[in-house]
Amino acid sequence: MIVKEFNLGNTKIEVDNTYLAKTEEEKQDVYKRFNKIACEILYK
Repeated sequence: MIVKEFNLGNTKIEVDNTYLAKTEEEKQDVYKRFNKIACEILYK
């Protein structure tokens, strides 16, 4: 769902919240996955 639209010069920008985490459980899952990937990058 488009939650915000604005123009920057000749560019139209639409902010879509379809794939954003909405529940606390989803947010924690994203946080855990982010940390796992970050650690894999740092400790290679």
